[in-house]
Amino acid sequence: MRSFLSKSIRQIGRNAVLAALVALPPLACTDLTEVPNDALTPDNAFKTDAELLAGIASVYARLRNPMWGYYNLSEITTDEIVVPTRGSDWFDNGRWLEIYRQTWTANSGSALDDMNGAWNDAFSGVARANLMLEILDKSTSTTNDQAKAELRVLRAYFYYQLMDFFGGVPLVTGTALEANARVSRDSVFKFIEAELLDIRQTLPETRGPPSSTWAARC
Repeated sequence: MRSFLSKSIRQIGRNAVLAALVALPPLACTDLTEVPNDALTPDNAFKTDAELLAGIASVYARLRNPMWGYYNLSEITTDEIVVPTRGSDWFDNGRWLEIYRQTWTANSGSALDDMNGAWNDAFSGVARANLMLEILDKSTSTTNDQAKAELRVLRAYFYYQLMDFFGGVPLVTGTALEANARVSRDSVFKFIEAELLDIRQTLPETRGPPSSTWAARC
């Protein structure tokens, strides 16, 4: 009897909750008009040296991304790294085995993640470098020339990664949203070489301690 009463009470409780939910008016938002309190736009961003340094730092930040897809494909395809697969542990649908054996296909795990990731990581670095170079072209910052040289080195490095993995790729040096034709591997190499030779005299031979601006942001 006690068990029957407990079940009946629980059922009554569930029915009451469902009835309350049905009785509630719809809570969907219909007014989607919103005015942001702040925003970064070409009119208000990157006006000071500190803001420019923060933008340049975002390009340097892309250097950590190759520690996944680019690194996996560079190391596991050789004898430098072997991923020890034990049963289902580190099997991941055969992803690491196919990288080691170099048996990937267009839709396999290593292609969809590591290869696409290597492409996207490098080109996102190129895009950020292009954006900051365009901003610096319009800036009067006292560190303008050296900053642009650093960004060109970073962009050349990202293009080296792309050339290393994919050979000929689109060579993009601006921010316009448009299709860019693929160029030959030799053209990418010559671009990298020309960039580094052109800016090597602008870069400092030594690097001193971080400035107060950098230290305040670290």
